[in-house]
Amino acid sequence: MSALDVSVQAQILNLLKDLQKEFGLTYVFIAHDLNVVRHISDRVMVMYLGKPAELATRDELYANPKHPYTGALLSAVPIPDPKKGRERRPVMLEGDVPSPVNPPSACNFHPRCPRFHEGTCDVDTPGFDEVAPGHQVACHYPLERWPMDMRMDAPLATTAE
Repeated sequence: MSALDVSVQAQILNLLKDLQKEFGLTYVFIAHDLNVVRHISDRVMVMYLGKPAELATRDELYANPKHPYTGALLSAVPIPDPKKGRERRPVMLEGDVPSPVNPPSACNFHPRCPRFHEGTCDVDTPGFDEVAPGHQVACHYPLERWPMDMRMDAPLATTAE
């Protein structure tokens, strides 16, 4: 889809939505363009290195992301309002993307995660836990609010045992 002219892309997406509504279709739509995902999806799964990071309804995920990777992705989506766009600070993830062939142990996002806690994130694999009805996240320390506070000293929603 991304290689198509924007007007052709919009026509195809609208056709897909019309067909979905008319025939009750379900799509598995894989994309990197989060505006396209928002337009066409009812539920969204964010993946990192081939593993689920977060799953929620479209509206819940875009309004209240819980995984730090989801928050970083959403912080990079352009905002059509120039004033709001200038006020927002995108989250810049540090480090290189690990190899999917040889992913990191435990949480595969931990080498790049701004909320990383040594002894937990690099040791224990997080479950894919429900944090709200229909909203699941694979993170030991999910985000509490959006826009988010990704600092290491930000308060944590959960504590490691």
